[in-house]
Amino acid sequence: MVTFKNILFPINLDSTNLSFVKKVLDIALQLNGRLHILYVNDEQAGYRHPTDREDAVALKVQEAVPEDLLSKVSPVYAIAKGTLAEQIEAYCKKESIELIIVGHKQRSMFYRAVFDSPDVNIIDSVNIPILVIPKKMDE
Repeated sequence: MVTFKNILFPINLDSTNLSFVKKVLDIALQLNGRLHILYVNDEQAGYRHPTDREDAVALKVQEAVPEDLLSKVSPVYAIAKGTLAEQIEAYCKKESIELIIVGHKQRSMFYRAVFDSPDVNIIDSVNIPILVIPKKMDE
């Protein structure tokens, strides 16, 4: 079985549906890796969740995920300020991240033509394996 010592999940605290976090925790548990949940407050992206503390990220995750699953994974919570892709790249180097898990939400052709996609920016910036999990548009 493939294992990853350190796994990173960049979280979007502004998301209206964090049920996806449970899927990520399940994957980290199956891969037997230490899960790092990172929130990047990217000022260039417009309004962002006004947090600058790891405990605020933990609270948001605890609201979306059953306690028994969280206790099995025991994630590391982290925050950063700056450009999303740059902060993720720096965090990966600092924490020896071996795998990144990102969600991908399908966007309309117009949206893709006009706006950058955070998951694509991450893929273009880091040179480690990335597991991309599609999210349904209605989530």
